[in-house]
Amino acid sequence: MNLRMSMQKITSLRHILFVVFLLVFTACSRTTDTSDAAASEGHVPTDQVQEETMDLKLNALNYTDVPIGLFYVDGTSGANVSSRIGSGGGTIICCVSVPKKWHPGLTVNVQWQDDNLYQKDPKAMASREVPVEKYEYFSDGFLWVLFFPGDKIKVYASPWMPGFSGFPEGLQAPFEACPDHFTLLNSDPRCPKPDKRIKP
Repeated sequence: MNLRMSMQKITSLRHILFVVFLLVFTACSRTTDTSDAAASEGHVPTDQVQEETMDLKLNALNYTDVPIGLFYVDGTSGANVSSRIGSGGGTIICCVSVPKKWHPGLTVNVQWQDDNLYQKDPKAMASREVPVEKYEYFSDGFLWVLFFPGDKIKVYASPWMPGFSGFPEGLQAPFEACPDHFTLLNSDPRCPKPDKRIKP
């Protein structure tokens, strides 16, 4: 009798956890339209109509050989990002908002600390305003922060993962990419200097 009740409790707990997971996961993909809500309540914005936004999951890729200890986008904390050989996308964090419709001048503030900066000052953070590359509206996806050699950072809003044909610029995941030719796989015969640490 006790075993049956325990099994029922475990099954019920699994169902509850599954429902909570679904609610949290789908909350990141919802879009908000604050202008419609205000209009339906009789409030009219005085200066400008508020932008419709989409909430995206935050993730990062590191194409450098220096690990990123932590990073933030507009104050939302991202996870640590392994160096190139181990980087295929870190822990997915929910959520950051961007306008449904891209517009020129759209930027986000990226703060980060790589291992080199940490060695100089464990409390120091680098910071930069980074343009968000042009995108079309999609209902669910990611805001990708990409760290490249030469202190270059790009930010993309995309429904795709690296390696898929729809991923921006045709980039491969860092742990599979040809060094300094990130649109090629390391195993591609066109890769000038394959990295021997990457197994085919």
